[in-house]
Amino acid sequence: MNNTNVIGQFQDEIEQTSGEVAESVKDSVGEAIEQGVQSVVGTNLTPQQIQEKEQDRQKQLSYTRKWLGDLQRAQEKVRAENKQKEQQRLQAQEEEKKVSEMKKEEKKKKPVNPAIAYAGKVEIKRGVGG
Repeated sequence: MNNTNVIGQFQDEIEQTSGEVAESVKDSVGEAIEQGVQSVVGTNLTPQQIQEKEQDRQKQLSYTRKWLGDLQRAQEKVRAENKQKEQQRLQAQEEEKKVSEMKKEEKKKKPVNPAIAYAGKVEIKRGVGG
């Protein structure tokens, strides 16, 4: 009972949606064809209109070049900063390594107090006189 109503409603929604999509596609295709025809046939622009269009195009091109130049400079700045940070990190890492090696050398050179060195070690007896 209820299932047929749900299926019918679902079918109606699909038909409505597909109709809307088809209409939208049809409109888009029509606009594209119209634009294509106009670009092939061309519009009758006056020399002044052509000159204004060219000026607008040049202005837009100028803005785009400026924007790209600014972007390139910003990227170079970020790359330089990142390179500097990496060099600082490597230098700090190298310093840490040197300090660690120096501490190891100091431990080797430090005289060991026999009382501390043998504290807690078990005395091994080896026979007579030992």
